[in-house]
Amino acid sequence: MSTAIVIVGGGFGGLEAAFTLKSLTGDAITITLVDRDGFHSFIPSIHEVSSGKITSRSIQIPLETMLSPAGVQFVRDAVIAIDPANRRLTTAAQALDYDYLVLATGAENHFFGVPGAEEYSFRFRTPDDAERIHANLVRLLEEEQKDLHLVLAGGGTEGVEVAGELLDLIRDSGREFGPDGGSVAITLVEAQQQLLPGFPPEARAFAEKYLREQGVTIITGQRITAVQKGSIVLTAGRELPQSMLIWTGGIKPSRLIDGLPLPKDPVGWLLVNDRLHSPADDRLYAVGDCVAVQGPNGPLPLQRLAYHAQDQGALAGINISRDLRGRALMRYAPKYKPQLVSIGRGMGIYTQGDVFKAGAWVDALKKAVERKHLMSYLTRPLLSSISRKVPGIDLFKRLGLKLPF
Repeated sequence: MSTAIVIVGGGFGGLEAAFTLKSLTGDAITITLVDRDGFHSFIPSIHEVSSGKITSRSIQIPLETMLSPAGVQFVRDAVIAIDPANRRLTTAAQALDYDYLVLATGAENHFFGVPGAEEYSFRFRTPDDAERIHANLVRLLEEEQKDLHLVLAGGGTEGVEVAGELLDLIRDSGREFGPDGGSVAITLVEAQQQLLPGFPPEARAFAEKYLREQGVTIITGQRITAVQKGSIVLTAGRELPQSMLIWTGGIKPSRLIDGLPLPKDPVGWLLVNDRLHSPADDRLYAVGDCVAVQGPNGPLPLQRLAYHAQDQGALAGINISRDLRGRALMRYAPKYKPQLVSIGRGMGIYTQGDVFKAGAWVDALKKAVERKHLMSYLTRPLLSSISRKVPGIDLFKRLGLKLPF
């Protein structure tokens, strides 16, 4: 009977695990990927969906289109429960037994228990969220209310990028903008003392200075403590009007992860060791936003970024393949790559380590990365299909040689 591997999530980590496993094992195993959506989306570009520069479909690929040619089964369904003891996964429509499980479930918005936040704010997490934001922004701008107050909760990467998109959309609409007499105002609220937590100090200062110069009101060092239909309340009790609140203020583990009877860190992220499987279950791997990786000397300080999810997904696939062959598992060692943050069409921030640069070219570079990613995922199924049919492919694998394509 063929070894059954189930992957939950069709994002960066899940797809990388699927393609890696298939390239290493061919038809010797059965791989099934489960995702409640039918598309893989380039999430780092959804801020442009919120402004209407692009549509969701322009950054999406149907999962079936990628997975079927590669020999990976796709199930479009929502996972509602996982039973690690019996190695069984339950979806809304069926039960799937597995020998190995890879969780790449991502995360969801965290409202931190703020009264009214979930009810009166727009989530910013998925392409569908961004589409809803754009539709409401267009409606508000077309209504030409005398005063329009757009509020962003959270000054991390998402908050800064959405602020840039709001600037572009308002300018294109012809509405008067700015805190001093304009009919449209943008306010960005960040609990820390500067925007872009985790970025080099120079990049953080630049982002704040640039947005202020463009007319955005920046409030740092204060939290939103309550949200009402037409206003928000800050830590000091100050109340501000809001015509629309966009919530980019943090993430938390999904309910699926929360319900797993496996070790987690104090925040609730699923714990995995540096081989990327649960310390309590060596057949359950997890990658991407849903995990906290425990290294030999303690937790690895990782931001939840797409490229980390891809690297982890690839290593999870490698380690499952190695475990099937009785070989020692490889340790995960993070590779730190450049971060690209766009602030509208005229500006962007590039950082790598402590290196910081800024300019309109960053936005163009980010678009190039998007196109490369989508194209690579369109062509990899074809290469995977070829690799299973080329004579001598097993010889390359046995010798540990890099495939010639």
